Amino acid sequence: MMLGLAILSCALAAGTCHAAADPGETSYAVRVQAPAGALVRLSALDVPRGWTASFCTPHVCSPLHVVLPVRDGSATIQLSYVRSGAGARPLRSLHVAARTAAAHADARRRVTR
Repeated sequence: MMLGLAILSCALAAGTCHAAADPGETSYAVRVQAPAGALVRLSALDVPRGWTASFCTPHVCSPLHVVLPVRDGSATIQLSYVRSGAGARPLRSLHVAARTAAAHADARRRVTR
């Protein structure tokens, strides 16, 4: 089973990212490529102290991990980081892991501001 994973800017994934409720929120799009019908478990890893990472749809956010159904060979979901403490360390990089029953993929991205 082929599994691909990429972390994109929201501008490159039109329609995926939603308006931020928190001005301190930083959002990205996570794009998954997998066989149609696959269920992919996504996990945000190495989240710095003072931040909360959540995978979000227009209706609900799931902290740290989510199961994403891939209907047509690819799916995209918003990944948001929100400061959860006054002493939050700088957000310098993102790390997301994807798993299915038969495959594993990792993606990393440096944060540029």
